[in-house]
Amino acid sequence: MNENIRQNILVIFCDQLRTDLLGCYGSDLVRTPNIDALAGDSIVFDNAYTPTAICSPARASLMTGLYAHGHHMFNNSSPGYSYCHHLPPDVTMIQDWADETTDYRTGYFGKWHIGPADDLFNSRFHVTHPRPDESELPYLASSHWHPNLKLGPLVEEKGSRNIPPGQISGIVDVPLDDFPDVAAARFCREFIGVNKRDNPFLAFCAFPGPHSPWLVPREFGIRYDPDEIPLWSNRNDPLEGKPLNQHKLQVQTQLRQGNLTEKARDENLRRKLSACFSYLELIDRCLGETIDFLKKEGLYDETAIFFTADHGDMAGSHGFHSKGSYMYDEIYRIPMLYKPAGVHVHRRVTEPVHLMDVTATCVDIMGGGAQDEILGQTLHGESLRTFESETPDWSRKVHYAEYHGDWYGHYSARMVTDGRWKLVWNFSDSCELYDLENDTDEMRNCFYDPACRQVREKYFALLAEEAEKVKDGQALKFLGDTADIGQYEDAAMASFLR
Repeated sequence: MNENIRQNILVIFCDQLRTDLLGCYGSDLVRTPNIDALAGDSIVFDNAYTPTAICSPARASLMTGLYAHGHHMFNNSSPGYSYCHHLPPDVTMIQDWADETTDYRTGYFGKWHIGPADDLFNSRFHVTHPRPDESELPYLASSHWHPNLKLGPLVEEKGSRNIPPGQISGIVDVPLDDFPDVAAARFCREFIGVNKRDNPFLAFCAFPGPHSPWLVPREFGIRYDPDEIPLWSNRNDPLEGKPLNQHKLQVQTQLRQGNLTEKARDENLRRKLSACFSYLELIDRCLGETIDFLKKEGLYDETAIFFTADHGDMAGSHGFHSKGSYMYDEIYRIPMLYKPAGVHVHRRVTEPVHLMDVTATCVDIMGGGAQDEILGQTLHGESLRTFESETPDWSRKVHYAEYHGDWYGHYSARMVTDGRWKLVWNFSDSCELYDLENDTDEMRNCFYDPACRQVREKYFALLAEEAEKVKDGQALKFLGDTADIGQYEDAAMASFLR
């Protein structure tokens, strides 16, 4: 890395994007040539994870560098059911630190969802997308930015609104330039264009898609034939030996769907996925236009670029849609690309990384070296710049994740995985253990298999170690004496085998 070059930073992140939809992760489901081209210049992380697989907590983790137990936005900041309407005022976000300690110009464009939109407009970002009184775009006052029928009339609907429940998929009659994801990328490019020769910049381009509703503008259209879309092999999971909560959620989903046959459900899902895939292809185009703009302006080589997502999407896997109180890879594994500035590095990394590592890397770049805190606030991530070296110094061997509930239910859980096995500890329900090497679909819960006792003990000990490392107070309270984790694991077994 040439330390003398000015390093701009562009963080591009999607909302609710499955890793297995991208060509650079081995998929042929969706055409993503621009994301795949960026991957060709990037370090590609094969085992990247979200800390919490719902929007607001994950986004807050990216902006603060903290797990949810550290920033206290435990569930979605949505009016009507959330008890986390705002991030606590004493929590430092990266734009606060950048404004106070660096000369970087910072900008944020697109979906926010870390509190209401006013929290973004009143933040220490130097520039944001326009406020509602500065443009006629109908979503600027929203924290979500998801496309809906306020944009224009529905031209063609794809599938029943019961899958996912109550949500629309299809074509909406809206000018392409007014579509939320297109506008977010345009506002981001405008910011870069204005600031390209002044101070270095930190820009966030936050696409609201491909989170449902899966709508695309008429000009772009549906680009996939539903009949040619293969469906997930685990979509009809009977949930044998799995937590009671999952059975309840599955029953709720089936009730909303009505008396549809399996064939009708599959046809419905294929039609909706044709819209989802088209939406992702539109986002890929927006990303490509932004990369082309950087190259045209001579900024591509001196800009560190991240591409990631807040979490994934069930999209029918295990019979679920969107996300919820379960910790399957479909929603906890995320895509993550890091293109360093000044060097061309392409390699694949198998070590576990997470969203807070993106935060720590941005701090490293802007602050001139790796740091473990910002304004006195400890960071839960580590800088990814070590992977620019062929001999990276990376000590983390597992990923630790947490769930604190949402409108799906106030349901606490923790997860630890090294990509080989995954342990899910549900505080008020049966636990889960998956052999990810031999059961990639996570269909068989091995937690209660006597043959897996040593594996259970190992991963419970790893989970306790990570909880202690990141000071997860709720988990530590339930764990008690981590030195006696074997006895705790036995008690958990006995409790749920009754």
